[in-house]
Amino acid sequence: MSKQTLYDKLDLLGVEIDAVSNSGAIDYLINRAAPGQPAAYIVKPYVEFLDRAYRDKTLRDLLNGAELTIPDGIALVWAAAYLYAGRRGIGRFWLTLAQIIFAPRELLWPLPDRAAGINFTWPLLAAARDNHLRVYLIGKESQTGIDQVAALIAAKTEGITIVGARSGRDTTSAYGRVTDTWLAQTTAAIRDTKADLILVGMGFPLQERVCAHLSTQLDHGIFIGEGGTFDYESFGGVQRKAPAWMQRTGLEWLWRLILQPKRLRRQLAIPRFMWRVWRSR
Repeated sequence: MSKQTLYDKLDLLGVEIDAVSNSGAIDYLINRAAPGQPAAYIVKPYVEFLDRAYRDKTLRDLLNGAELTIPDGIALVWAAAYLYAGRRGIGRFWLTLAQIIFAPRELLWPLPDRAAGINFTWPLLAAARDNHLRVYLIGKESQTGIDQVAALIAAKTEGITIVGARSGRDTTSAYGRVTDTWLAQTTAAIRDTKADLILVGMGFPLQERVCAHLSTQLDHGIFIGEGGTFDYESFGGVQRKAPAWMQRTGLEWLWRLILQPKRLRRQLAIPRFMWRVWRSR
């Protein structure tokens, strides 16, 4: 399970999720990233994470070994509400599913929030600036790409200290993998910059494996898996954020499917997840 002890933990299909609001999570991360604090890694699982972890104990252990596990996505909020906030049964199962669209605020217990990608990362970066933390970025396919992300963050968050940026693509290895040499070079780079907060956008589960490894090699620094955060328009990418009403009603998955029909196979994780939650009653 996650290592923090301030917040309740909820078991969702074998993965312990921390019942923490976005503001509470940001406060926690800023305090843990302060100079003198030991290194650790943070995960923000969404439904695809739990779908894969359900079938793979190694991935479950990886998620459960994080310092803090922050829910990302309405599906996790729904599952917690169904499993922990009332009597389980077929009627309530369908009622809570309907609430995802028509009354999503009714589901905000016991998980009070969801760290929905950039809606979490931008406030975190602002808090890092306000608390004089040193930020390091890992992600994008090329060094030029991640350098552009760093420049854009610096422009939008005036006064932030970005001490380094590194491509998340190890060109000496197969796609989706990194070599020991890449890990050693990345460890040295972060150590040299004395970074406090390291945002890693390499996709699940590679970024979580990288975060977990780096946190064991360094004495300080909080590593956070960012998934596709740097691909969004507000970070200089091409991915458009769903309209506000779709975010409110838990339909972001539909927006992404409309924009990227090839995601259909990945989106099948959602009904699988719901079926497993029903069976776990």
